[in-house]
Amino acid sequence: MKNQKKINRRNWLQLGIGATIGTISLKLFGCKESPSKEDTIVEKCVPTQYDTMGPFHPNKDQADKDFDLTKFNGSDKRPKGELIYVRGKVTDENCNPIPGALVMIWHANTHGKYTHEYDTNKIEDDPDFQGWGQMKTNEKGEYGFKTIKPGKYMFDADNDDWRAPHIHVKVARRGYHELITQMYFEEDTELNDKDVFASKLSKSEREQVIRPSEKGGQKIEAEASLINFDIALKSVRNGEKDKKEFAEFIGVYEINFKSTPLEKELIDFYGGNRNELRITISKEDGILNAEMPIQPKCEIFPKSKNRFVYRAFEADIEFKWDEESQVTGLVFHRHFDFPEIIAEKIKG
Repeated sequence: MKNQKKINRRNWLQLGIGATIGTISLKLFGCKESPSKEDTIVEKCVPTQYDTMGPFHPNKDQADKDFDLTKFNGSDKRPKGELIYVRGKVTDENCNPIPGALVMIWHANTHGKYTHEYDTNKIEDDPDFQGWGQMKTNEKGEYGFKTIKPGKYMFDADNDDWRAPHIHVKVARRGYHELITQMYFEEDTELNDKDVFASKLSKSEREQVIRPSEKGGQKIEAEASLINFDIALKSVRNGEKDKKEFAEFIGVYEINFKSTPLEKELIDFYGGNRNELRITISKEDGILNAEMPIQPKCEIFPKSKNRFVYRAFEADIEFKWDEESQVTGLVFHRHFDFPEIIAEKIKG
């Protein structure tokens, strides 16, 4: 992303999302049985690469948010597009399964439009498409979703740049670093090579998130495709949990829009129709998080003593101190051509 103009374009089984998914047979999604201890090979799982969250993360709750995105609010109509199943396993770095991890996905419909108030692109909407869903992994760390393959969409009309079909994935579990990433489709080679994010991935990262599709089989519809997307999370170390200095950053920060030449655009994008915008910094289990009105709570990662990477939002957060060693505010630095945003700490 380079500027504000480009940012703007950017129960199946009635089991219930609040239930523990450990009782669900994920064979329905094509998941295979885990190998026995005798068959298990000791190995390391490289943590899945982190990627931007994008501007269309679900910012409003909805009653129907289960793992079948093709059945929305009890409708008998299936959304337009190619039927796909996405399944996989969430593990730690030692390839041990992580049960109870919350996995969320969201993506555009088959036409390339998100079910989101800030996607104002003049593309056909699909009222039968759920837009996003979530579930918890079972005791084997397995998860699965039924959805449709997202469409490509224009990213930068001036340069004829398109975003390849992709699915946003967010995974969280206490004791592990949060992961936000994007999954791509191996068959879309040309689009992946041109995609603003996928094209920048290393060979090993591409192997993690650009996945092949298997047509039919494994007890799914003949016309459907199955994509396996395994995910590895990084554990929070004891040393990280004990970082006392993080306590200095906790609080509420009010942004001064007058400090930037794009006051109206910033209010519209970051906070919608609000008179103020605040960033809340919190700490949980040794992890520091940032949260804004239209963006959910996301982990920020230490870069130096006073500066943290806000990977989900393609930004750095730099904390400011006074002469008495008290944190007084922060500066929000985007990773591309965008004005810095200054915020004052108003609540500790």
